[in-house]
Amino acid sequence: MNLGKIALVATSVLLLTACAAGPNGQPNASNSASPSPSPTPTPVYVTAPLTGVVYQEGVDDTSFTAKPSVACKIDNSYAARPQLGLNSTDIVFDEMVEGGLTRLVAIWHSQQPTEVGPVRSIRPMDPDIISPFGGIVCYSGGQYAFVQMMQKAPVFNASETTEQGKGTFSRTSSRPAPHNVIVNAQKLASQHTDLPAPAPQFTYATDLNSSTAAVSGTEVAKSFTVNFPQASAQWAPSTYKFKWLRTQDGEIHKDAATGKQVAASNVVVMEVKIDRSYADRKYGNVPKTVMVSTGKVWVFSAGKYVIGTWSKASATAPIVLTDAEGAVIKLAPGNTWVELKPSGAEGKISIK
Repeated sequence: MNLGKIALVATSVLLLTACAAGPNGQPNASNSASPSPSPTPTPVYVTAPLTGVVYQEGVDDTSFTAKPSVACKIDNSYAARPQLGLNSTDIVFDEMVEGGLTRLVAIWHSQQPTEVGPVRSIRPMDPDIISPFGGIVCYSGGQYAFVQMMQKAPVFNASETTEQGKGTFSRTSSRPAPHNVIVNAQKLASQHTDLPAPAPQFTYATDLNSSTAAVSGTEVAKSFTVNFPQASAQWAPSTYKFKWLRTQDGEIHKDAATGKQVAASNVVVMEVKIDRSYADRKYGNVPKTVMVSTGKVWVFSAGKYVIGTWSKASATAPIVLTDAEGAVIKLAPGNTWVELKPSGAEGKISIK
């Protein structure tokens, strides 16, 4: 190679070195290793107040957390079954009414279907049941005294009369009256965004196996039954004991919305006193479940049960469940049914 070519190669090397280096001979920043990736955002989790189920923001739909709950009086007579939307509920109360039959107070929050029902009239214990949830109560009429009691509660009252023209209440032709009043819970909640979301009502474990019944409870071999004077609710564990499956008055209880059997993660059986002072000339005695009180409770989760005490300090206070040692009973995450079993001869519980 001649001297001219050697000089040319040397010059080229020096130029490349200069381009690749910064001041003081340090590597040029523009040619260093590729920039570090942005840090992964820390996941944000929210817990559904009425089920204890945990959701991740940005992955799950958590819009319900800003919505009010919708509580409805649901008919539980033979002509009303199967009802719409019971498997979408967060919490359901099964209460005794006149004649020893039962009706339901069903609360929707984490899911709010466009059709729930059939909706029926209010009863004297309903203000004490519904007040802790705030939000909205929907019903179809009721005795004047009971409606007044409900209107004094800290909830928005939505009745078939007051909701006319709002698209929230309707009467379906597929069911005979008076078992045909259907409510659009989703639309009802969307029209009252000024109302706050409900506060937690029970204490929940982090998972099914951590629930109090799962940890220290007694196994349910076959099923348990809660008997009212003219109604019965039987619950049997599902195959893997994740849920309890409901039978009403000897027939499988189904949700008309899905065709599936009604199921619950937890069943709470509260032994309650009955106030007999509410008499009506036309309808006779209207029993009132005494909710602001205390009594015995059976709590069923994960195929097992524990016995303890329930208490409720005021109309607006939540129900507190404690075990024999006074520790708070933790439910499994998921939906809950509360069977309000009358004390004495009117109500019985049998566990097999």
